Amino acid sequence: MITSSLGFFTFMFIMMAVVFGICHKAGKTEKGKKVLDVLPPIVWIFLAMALAATFGVFDSSAEGVIAAQNFQYSTFLPLMLIMFMLTCDVRKIFRLGPKMIAAFLLSSLCIMIGMTVGFLVTKSFLPDSGWASIAATTGSFIGETINMVAVAAVFGVEGVDYAYSVMMVTFGFTIFMTIIMALLPKKEKWNKFMGANTDGLDEIAKRIAEDADPNANTCVMLDYMYLFAIALTGTWAINAIIPHLPPVTFLNATGWRVVLSSIIGICLGVTKLRKLKGATEIANVFLYLSLCVTASYSDLKQCAQAPAFLVTMVIFLVVTFALWVLVSKLFKFDLFTAEVALTANVGGTSSAPLIAAAHNVNWISFGILLGFFGDIVGTGLAIAFGNFLKMLAGI
Repeated sequence: MITSSLGFFTFMFIMMAVVFGICHKAGKTEKGKKVLDVLPPIVWIFLAMALAATFGVFDSSAEGVIAAQNFQYSTFLPLMLIMFMLTCDVRKIFRLGPKMIAAFLLSSLCIMIGMTVGFLVTKSFLPDSGWASIAATTGSFIGETINMVAVAAVFGVEGVDYAYSVMMVTFGFTIFMTIIMALLPKKEKWNKFMGANTDGLDEIAKRIAEDADPNANTCVMLDYMYLFAIALTGTWAINAIIPHLPPVTFLNATGWRVVLSSIIGICLGVTKLRKLKGATEIANVFLYLSLCVTASYSDLKQCAQAPAFLVTMVIFLVVTFALWVLVSKLFKFDLFTAEVALTANVGGTSSAPLIAAAHNVNWISFGILLGFFGDIVGTGLAIAFGNFLKMLAGI
């Protein structure tokens, strides 16, 4: 049984390497690709870590393991957020135009209303902490995994509670993408019914497109040195500031770390530092490490209330899609605008560009920028929504 901090981190990195190695090989086959579309690496990593916790591979009460878990929240979480936010220049988002931004925000509103209805209907069947699991899930559905991890940290969603969130996201995302893809061949009928058209999208796409950088994926050691220096300096400054911040009821120390690190990353993203290569890769390593630490509190034998969360997700999907169609009709959103805005919420930069390209390869920049917009605003919206759910839970 593992009891030391070094042993705990070593186990996590070995486990992540094994899972990604297997997924990489599986992704080279058609059958493997289909499996990974439904159950991506994030799910396999969570399950592997949760099973390790369930069967006692490490001692969760050992001082070394506890110290490693705390270090993750105090150091690796803000480092991850700074690196993610650094990659996006928020100034470009405004080039999307008011229609695309409005479609995104209205989609976010549909999602939060859908989650609220689902929670209120099933509240009596959920555990007392059910609102927090749903808040973490909402973080993924108005952003992506990075937002889910950040929101979970703010509300202390760990172990079994986080397992419920992962289950909801996996189940909901699979159904969600199936519906979105099924609508693609029906875009002419959709646009006719909505009274919409796609005039002007080509002009906007040209305005926001950038020349491809042939060295975009070429990283050198100096890039990584700069990035780690920036991220660790920001993390050190945040941890030095937090003890002096005034207490607020809706933000704990971890919440402040999430907010401050996001602000630092966004501010750095409008400088030349955003051109440093490798930030996304570094952020992803710490993202999956955060996921492992969150899963390390799990005991899957205690997941007795899984059916109630699945019912919540079904209600959420029905209400959200109904509202989405209604909003699209009221504002005359064409199918491209409606789908990319919604997928920029649900899946962010991993799904929105794919849907945009499926409509028109020249419009992929819409998906990329709206996905980044989801990364930026998703955490804040989900934290606010989580506090709203907490209030509803007490009624």
